[in-house]
Amino acid sequence: MRDAPWRRPDAEPSPSPRPHVAAGARVLAVAAVVALISAVGGPGAAWMAVPAAVLLAAPSSSRPQAAAGTVAAVLAGWAPQAADAAAPLLVLLVAATSVAILNAVQRRLEGERESMRRSAVRDPLTGASNRRGLEERMSCEVARHARERRRFAVVAIDLDSFKGVNDRFGHPAGDEVLRDVAAALAGAVREQDTVARLGGDEFCVLAPETDRQGGAHLAAKVDRAIRAATAGIHALSGSVGVAVFPDDGRDGLSILEAADAAQVTAKRRLRAA
Repeated sequence: MRDAPWRRPDAEPSPSPRPHVAAGARVLAVAAVVALISAVGGPGAAWMAVPAAVLLAAPSSSRPQAAAGTVAAVLAGWAPQAADAAAPLLVLLVAATSVAILNAVQRRLEGERESMRRSAVRDPLTGASNRRGLEERMSCEVARHARERRRFAVVAIDLDSFKGVNDRFGHPAGDEVLRDVAAALAGAVREQDTVARLGGDEFCVLAPETDRQGGAHLAAKVDRAIRAATAGIHALSGSVGVAVFPDDGRDGLSILEAADAAQVTAKRRLRAA
């Protein structure tokens, strides 16, 4: 059966105060420079608070930190000049507007970067992970399971006679079958498992914290899911092979190759039957 999920026995450590100390030191350093420039630069130097506020807001991890940096920069730019400086509320308004624009641009860029990252690890046809996404997840699981001395299973899947579907019904119908199979696999596995399409009619399931017996059970579920998804399509089925870390390999490539070899063996048995 599958290994029980690993749980950390001790409580999570409290966050390190170092980032906050560094942020505070950065605010003080920038404020000191702004105050010095404002003191010797005349009335117009108070506007140095605006680029200083943007400089402080750029690396801030939260809105309160950005707001605190903005206020600190404005006070540092205005205080040395008192009545001779530009109205502090006006400087604050301009600085806050600049920071808001900066934050909006940062959020948009982060969203676009995350979207590009998801696209890079997802199969555009089925929405499952692609080979790159599987390799990234496999690398993490190899490191984690080796450290914890646990096992995980990889199930390699190849659809039998899929070429005949494309030849008889056309590629759009074949694409629909692939989407149905991917959806069926996603519905048959656990939330922490990873379903990937490696290309063509080849799929794979990565199941963390799963031993040999659990892998065999998962392979049976995968086989049933494929049969249900392809019901009514003559001669279309799936060949399934299982490999387990670290018994069948100690790195991601070795595990994938072992699972694929087991899948090829299963396909040969099916053809010989």
